[in-house]
Amino acid sequence: MATWFWILAWSLSILTITGNGFIIFLVCNKRQLRTKTNAFVVSLAVADFCVGTSTVPSLFACKMATVCDPQARSSWIHLIRWPFAFASVMSLCSLVLDRYFAVVKPLHYLTLMTHRRIVQLVLLSWTIPAAVIALPLLYLTFKVPLLLEAFSWSVAILFGLIPCLMLIFCFSSMLSLVYKHHRAARIVAKQLSFNHHVSLHEIRERSAVKMMAVVISLFLVCYAIALRCTLICVLKLQETCGDTEYKIILLLLNSAANPFAYAFYKRDIRNELRKLLKQSSLKTVKTLY
Repeated sequence: MATWFWILAWSLSILTITGNGFIIFLVCNKRQLRTKTNAFVVSLAVADFCVGTSTVPSLFACKMATVCDPQARSSWIHLIRWPFAFASVMSLCSLVLDRYFAVVKPLHYLTLMTHRRIVQLVLLSWTIPAAVIALPLLYLTFKVPLLLEAFSWSVAILFGLIPCLMLIFCFSSMLSLVYKHHRAARIVAKQLSFNHHVSLHEIRERSAVKMMAVVISLFLVCYAIALRCTLICVLKLQETCGDTEYKIILLLLNSAANPFAYAFYKRDIRNELRKLLKQSSLKTVKTLY
């Protein structure tokens, strides 16, 4: 692999670990951030953190080893990386589903997203990838080709096709609703001659949609190549895709960018970051004087 790849991959890996580690630390240490939505944020951050810690180091170890093919589907480096990448996909779907109910069905949100259901969704985000990753492990043990084929189909459907369709549907529904509410609010504002009136619920809707727009767009762009490779393997068009370098970079880019999306577009996390920056600036001033 080229030098540019290792420089970029290690840089993104460090950024992924630092950014997601900070989000985990922030949410776990601030009581006001321990909300239902942030449970999914932490689950996604943990998955992305593990992507950062497992992807490049395992690939580098494979490069150093004499018997290791990073292009092979059953290579041990993929078995280290795949569970966390799949958990990241599932955690993102859970987060988007939570925001979908909050924006599209706000009156039913509390009954739909109970504490028990949140725990169930977070557990499913990790148990489904663990169950799917057991297929290539069984293949390595029993050498049954059907297991590897079942794994390819499972990845294509569970972590490719269904998440993409679900994310597009949820985002388009939220965007359509926010546009309707914004249009209705403008009409009411004109009638009341009070153009600066914006409801708190509308602000929350816009904030949620902005965050989802960034996260979902990054996911669709970054996982497009991975989905292409999965379809090639499933349809048996060729043995390998030969695009491991690009898939690794895009996977890390997606995991590294998610914390910045929370920091800029999730209001509660953004407010806590501002408080931390103010506190650190005050401490700096005090030490100087």
